[in-house]
Amino acid sequence: MKSFFNSLMTILKKTWCWSLLCTLFIALLLCLFGKHIAIANTPLIETTTGKVLTVFICLLLWGSFNLTLLWLAKREAQKDENKEAYEAAQSELAYIQEHTSTLKEKLDAAIATIKRAGLYGKLSNNVKYQLPWYMIIGPQNSGKTTLLECSGLDFPLNQTDGHYTRDIQNSQHCEWYFANHAVLLDAAGRFFDLHENELNKPIWNRFLKALHSKRRRRPLNGVILTIDITTLQSPDESSIEVQARYVRERLQEIRHELNSDMPIYFLLTKMDKVEGFEPFFSSLSREEMDQVFGVTFNEGEGQKADKIKQEFEKLILRIDSQVMAKLHDERDVMKRAELLQFPRQLSFLAERLALFSELAFTKTRYHQASHLRGLYLTSVPTPINTHTDPSTSNIGQNLGISSRVLPTYQHQRGFFIRKLLDDVIFPNSELSTLNENYEKRVKLKNIAIYASSFALVIGLGSLWATSFLNNHNKQQQLLELAGDYNQNIVHLSPLAPSIELLPTLDALLKATQVYSEEEDNFPENMAGLQQGKTLRVTTKNAYHQQLVELLLPKITSELEYQVTNNQDNREFLTPSLRAYLMLNLHEHLDTSYLKQWMGLHWSYIYSGSATEQSSLQTHFSNLLDIGFEPVSLNDNLVAKSRKYLREADTSALVYQQLKQDAKEMNLRDIKLSDHLGPNQNIFNHTSTLIPGLYTQEGYQRVFLNKGLDQVKQLIDENWVIGLSSDLSTNEIRALYAEVEDLYFHDYILYWKEAVDQLQIKPVNNIDEAILQIANMTGSSQPVLKLLNLVRENTTFIDQAQLASNATKTTKKLPINTKLKKVASLGLHSVEERSQSARKAVSNQFEPLNLLLTDKAQATIPLEDALVVINELSGRLSMVKFSPNPDQAAFKIARDRMQGIPNELNDIRVMAETLPQPLQQWWKQISNNAWGITLNHSRDYIQMVYHDKVVTHYDVALSGRYPFTNSNQDVNIPDFDEFFQNGGILDSFFNAYLASFVNKQKGKFTQKALHGHSLGLSKSFLNQYNYGLTIQRMFYGSKGKEANVSFRIAPFELDASALQSTFYYGKKKFAYRHGPIQKKRFTWPITNQRQYVSFVLQDLSGTKVVNQQNSGPWAFFRVLDKFSVNKYRGNDVIKLDLENKGMKAKYLIYSDRTPNPFNRKILTNFYLPKRING
Repeated sequence: MKSFFNSLMTILKKTWCWSLLCTLFIALLLCLFGKHIAIANTPLIETTTGKVLTVFICLLLWGSFNLTLLWLAKREAQKDENKEAYEAAQSELAYIQEHTSTLKEKLDAAIATIKRAGLYGKLSNNVKYQLPWYMIIGPQNSGKTTLLECSGLDFPLNQTDGHYTRDIQNSQHCEWYFANHAVLLDAAGRFFDLHENELNKPIWNRFLKALHSKRRRRPLNGVILTIDITTLQSPDESSIEVQARYVRERLQEIRHELNSDMPIYFLLTKMDKVEGFEPFFSSLSREEMDQVFGVTFNEGEGQKADKIKQEFEKLILRIDSQVMAKLHDERDVMKRAELLQFPRQLSFLAERLALFSELAFTKTRYHQASHLRGLYLTSVPTPINTHTDPSTSNIGQNLGISSRVLPTYQHQRGFFIRKLLDDVIFPNSELSTLNENYEKRVKLKNIAIYASSFALVIGLGSLWATSFLNNHNKQQQLLELAGDYNQNIVHLSPLAPSIELLPTLDALLKATQVYSEEEDNFPENMAGLQQGKTLRVTTKNAYHQQLVELLLPKITSELEYQVTNNQDNREFLTPSLRAYLMLNLHEHLDTSYLKQWMGLHWSYIYSGSATEQSSLQTHFSNLLDIGFEPVSLNDNLVAKSRKYLREADTSALVYQQLKQDAKEMNLRDIKLSDHLGPNQNIFNHTSTLIPGLYTQEGYQRVFLNKGLDQVKQLIDENWVIGLSSDLSTNEIRALYAEVEDLYFHDYILYWKEAVDQLQIKPVNNIDEAILQIANMTGSSQPVLKLLNLVRENTTFIDQAQLASNATKTTKKLPINTKLKKVASLGLHSVEERSQSARKAVSNQFEPLNLLLTDKAQATIPLEDALVVINELSGRLSMVKFSPNPDQAAFKIARDRMQGIPNELNDIRVMAETLPQPLQQWWKQISNNAWGITLNHSRDYIQMVYHDKVVTHYDVALSGRYPFTNSNQDVNIPDFDEFFQNGGILDSFFNAYLASFVNKQKGKFTQKALHGHSLGLSKSFLNQYNYGLTIQRMFYGSKGKEANVSFRIAPFELDASALQSTFYYGKKKFAYRHGPIQKKRFTWPITNQRQYVSFVLQDLSGTKVVNQQNSGPWAFFRVLDKFSVNKYRGNDVIKLDLENKGMKAKYLIYSDRTPNPFNRKILTNFYLPKRING
């Protein structure tokens, strides 16, 4: 029962329990007495729903309270955990820092010991620095320290009272041993076995970095790696692999942190633990014990596990060779057995040594190979008598370390150690090299430091020298400029023009610029020698004084001269008088206007002297910036000029002032390219600008709002022409109408020029033509955008709205009775007069405006026009995507040339119904498509021409007789096939060229339609004409085979000749002196031997001339041997036979003209490769 109550009390003490009970009690009270709680006489907890809600809210608050407490408790617990983690981290950090600090102190102490030691007293500091340092590393209890202590070397600086100074605390870090010729660094085993304590790793890395910082040129001359032989004797190869990987990691860390590649001396220690070692070497003398027992590798050999194994086996063979001798000398049976086991034990280690070496020293994908210099076997037999220093024993007891593992004083001499160190390791101290990349970085860093230091010294010296020289040079410049100024001012005439003031003013201006304010912050001017501020004030005052005394009077006189000499030029007089008056009336002074006006004046009187004009502008601008007192003017001249200007054409002056105001209002100019949308590239000249004054915005903001203002300003408030005169209301109305006439005249000019300049761009191929039409008729619709832009700016508001706006504008003007009458009584009259001006704009652009509906949509005529060019786009697309686009284009072009209508004709017909410039645009689109169609047609004709004509010509006719002087004849069937009626040449012409050419007076000319033709070359047409001429010569009008009927008749025979004979096939035609007869023949010779010969015999019967040939072209070849000339017309040729003074002549009559046997027509014929080139 007692335990029950104890459990109950435990539960009730929990926060959630007692808080739940309190919550339920409070809820019960609220439910019982809540009806007495009211706000504004309204009970809060009276109904059942209210009571349930009250309980729910109480439980919700209880839950929230407990969740909050739970969250706070967890946060406190987490804080405690974080605090513990933080304290642990701080403890680890303190441990790392403490041990790192100890190692660095020992390192500094070692270096200090070397520097002050008498042992090295004869060496310079640099040589002391170069003493070889060797680090001995290895696992704990691998015999590192014992190796050194029993090496037989002298360590004078480490000896105290005849023995080495060692204690347990120092063994936790590193020990330095100072030999006569080297320094040996004994690294604690815990820095090798970093896996046992992760805190040792940062200590080890920091120590290596500290070592590198102290000895950058060569941190270490080598690393002596000690491995207990029992490691290799382990039956578990995995432990050997793990130990080898630890070795690789430590060596790689040393290599990486020290940035050097150093030799590794691999020492297998505690060889006395190998069975047979003690009896084998027990007979060695002291000198023999100091010898080297191992292998030294050449460069690169230590990286090969096979080589290490091979050399180790050789070592075993040498030992094995000595076993028999040792057996004969040994009397103890037990030791004899051990002697026999010694080589076998070593052989057992060979494979494990190879495995260890491969894992520890060879190169892998992720590790560089270690420079293994040698493999050596050492041993320090366990001493017979060992004792522990009392202080060391006390420390060991305090740390709880067994006395068996405490360091002891040992005087036992080790095996194979001394000469290994003295004769092998120490002499090879130069083998250690720095990493090449690191060495390069160090050199570059040193060079950068030296260069920076040198540059800094030179820079600071140069800065002071530059400051001195600059100040000196500038003062010399001021002296020179002062001399120039004094010389110029003396020779300056009071009547000299303003340009002659420049030498004087330029000298003073340059003087003010010698010491500029910007240069005050230059580094060289902060060296304490700068005098610029004082001298700059002096030079500026002098310059400003001369501007007022010299330049201002000249400008006044020049403006007065302008006013005087332009009394009959109102356009020029107004601005010149305005500038002249500004010199006196500073309330009207406009510096920008004065600069602009004087700049125009000087550009006129000093044209060609741009430099002088710029200098005058600079001086005048400076004068305006500093200001001047009002200048006295010529009152008579001013009065005369004002009187004259009042008589000027006021409308032109008002209009001019309106344009000037428009420039100052920054109205948006209309650039067509900004309104035509993304497809505006179908047009040329889209960059045309329309000034903002001549837009709807300009009309509203400037003309309507400021028109009457300008009239008022010119009449009543123009300070240039003085007080206004009394003008009647009708005169003011008329003036306003005249201004409007001038304005709308220019309005029409600007818009008409901008629209008329737009032209459709030419296209280069069918893709561009299709794209151009798509852009023109697509969603962007640049044509509609342009028409809408034109309509918006050429359609003005109605008269009632204009009157309302003008009235409002007039009401804004200052109170003036005359102007009120203009607004209230005369405005309608003004509108009647100005209506014609605005109507002129509307009339000018009405044809274009009618193409759009009120909603800016295309009207039916424009839609029809767009449909027509869309149809053309469809036809071009059909051509593009047809199997042979060129052939499809050819059919369209041929039909159009033959008068068959198509979409191209439809566009031109539609264009005639459109206003300009749309009419021109539609025609240009048609011309673009027509030109592209002809280009494709020409390509198709060229293809057919090459395949059907040129190919046959090249194979059967080209290079053959009778077209060239060749031994190879054209075959008559090939000749027929090419030239006959309906043959290759004739068929090609009729099928492909006839529609595109005309033949007039025996010559071919190209047909042109709307400025475009097929583009046939003149050379091609001429040669084709030659070909058809050959057809007529050999085939007549219908012939299919070459057939030429001709007659031959003797014409003349020399008196000394007996006879002349013409042989033609089997026919013979002989002539002697007598009546002349004609004989008919037919070419070519058929059904008989194709033989032709001309023979001329003298009276003795000797053949003086005997020309003969055979073959289809034999007659032509024989004729080539004689002189052939035209005799009468083109159908008769004369043949001259002559040899040795004897002559005979024949006439050859042809039934066709020209004579086919005149071979010039044949030799002149050749077929061009291209029809257009």
